[in-house]
Amino acid sequence: MQMWSWNTQPNSHAQRKFIELIFDRTGKYANWDPPSEMQVGSYGRIDKTTGNLSVEGNIYSDKFRPLLIKAGVNPESDEHHAKDCPDESEFTTWSKNVKRIEMSVDSHAGVPGIAAASIKGTWQVKKGTTGAVLLMNNPRIKHITSDVLGKLASIKLLQSMHLVTKVFYCPAYSLYLSDTSGEKISMALLASAPVVAPVATLETKASMRWWSDTQTGLARHGSKIEHCFTPLYELLHVRHPRNRRSSPSPERTGEQLWVPAPVPWAPLREDGTEVPIYINENTDSSDSDSEEE
Repeated sequence: MQMWSWNTQPNSHAQRKFIELIFDRTGKYANWDPPSEMQVGSYGRIDKTTGNLSVEGNIYSDKFRPLLIKAGVNPESDEHHAKDCPDESEFTTWSKNVKRIEMSVDSHAGVPGIAAASIKGTWQVKKGTTGAVLLMNNPRIKHITSDVLGKLASIKLLQSMHLVTKVFYCPAYSLYLSDTSGEKISMALLASAPVVAPVATLETKASMRWWSDTQTGLARHGSKIEHCFTPLYELLHVRHPRNRRSSPSPERTGEQLWVPAPVPWAPLREDGTEVPIYINENTDSSDSDSEEE
């Protein structure tokens, strides 16, 4: 099997491959550019060439208010506002062709503070395949409530759109996409010098920084004090009824009226390009030949 790197593949689509690998594992869409906020309530269509959501509007905009009212949602009510879940300590996920192995802290003894790192690990990618890893520190999920989703499903505009129903916010993220060389990569979130907040708050918050030893893959990191990065989000579309003669299924309500939006392409090659589909346009050639005889 021929090996390659992202630098030698000018027609590769790293972003789409990363999105596909994380979606296959989580059912959610990865944001290739986490500093660019993905907002809860945004709706639109997926750009097949990039995997990004092409946002066409947001349910929290003034323009959308008449549609909310018609659907039975009071824009002024607390019910309508997106809800914050309690912070989690961390969120880690990796694609099925990646294996997490025990990290040898001794072999990285020259990295200051690695033993006490809040997130650390080593991942081995299967040779000949592309692997993805996504790490988040202290993530906080903002989401639309199930009751509101049930009412939003009746809005005709949204029935032809994808809706961002859940977004992961975090102060630190790391994403990694390997090539096919079978790289073993270690990553860690290290504590750095504390940051003194303005005098009025009398608070001191610890800042963080990422370390990794990747040599061939693509890696992106970010760390701040605030929850300002959005590396992952849930994208749903309205479940369309099926005309079946079998016994009807139980009535669905709320979030059950929505299903995950699949990636808009067939399974990709390891470099993120699409497998060409060939259509045989000469399926009737044998018949025509026999007729001519």
